[in-house]
Amino acid sequence: MVVEHKLTKEATDRFTTVDGVSIHYNEAGEGPALLCFHGGGPGANAWDNTKHNIDAFSEHFRTLLVDLPAYGESDKTMKLGDTPLDVSWARTVIGLMDQLGIDKAHLFSSSQSGPMSLRMGIDYPDRVGKIILQSSGAGGGRLMFQPSPPEGIKALGVFAQNPTRENMEKMMHLFIPNDELCTEEVIEARYQAAIRPGHLEARAEFSAAKNSDLTSLIGKLQAEVLIVWGHQDRMVPLEGAFRALAQIPNAQLHVWGGGVGHFIEYERADEFSRLAIDFLTH
Repeated sequence: MVVEHKLTKEATDRFTTVDGVSIHYNEAGEGPALLCFHGGGPGANAWDNTKHNIDAFSEHFRTLLVDLPAYGESDKTMKLGDTPLDVSWARTVIGLMDQLGIDKAHLFSSSQSGPMSLRMGIDYPDRVGKIILQSSGAGGGRLMFQPSPPEGIKALGVFAQNPTRENMEKMMHLFIPNDELCTEEVIEARYQAAIRPGHLEARAEFSAAKNSDLTSLIGKLQAEVLIVWGHQDRMVPLEGAFRALAQIPNAQLHVWGGGVGHFIEYERADEFSRLAIDFLTH
């Protein structure tokens, strides 16, 4: 069951500039800060990623849903150069925290933004509380028991090369295996976000392949980490969950069965919100 959200995008929309880069975010609530980030597929953005959890989260935290550069309504002209993606995004988020007077924050990252949150925990340990990773880890190695790349990742590439509504529909059904949850509304919202001017070009600049392999550094991470995964994830198969659990020093893993795919925070919104809040507040 999908949880309806009362807070609206329009009421929570915010913009600021970090080192000359425009950053869009949605903000609600008071208390300890919780920053929520999206994944890296075409059309990914923070509001659609975590809008079904913002009501619950904002009852406990100063909650920010942050569009990272190249995504959503944030800047699409920034260049990475030789800087790894996780390092660049981490610097941007630390800059955002400085702008907003946030000394320390919990982090929720989905998929491609996971290495950024781990990088923040390694490089800025005093600024990071606990970390929740959805379908993400420290990187390194190849899948042993699944085709590489997975069928979902192939679909991302097909859409990026030929951004049609039909290809978006195919991609979203791989993200969300349950057809009842993969609605026309969900598909259309993602499609419109994907064809936002400049996004697909900027996304190519900020590709997942430009994340660092953190396996040699992850032992330095002090933050507690909750890893969450869907057993039918066709983007980042479940095999990756056990690798992440083995790599990350102070981690626990929660796996959903029942046909749950890549978007746990949407597909099991109420359960995920309760689990996340319990982890972050205890």
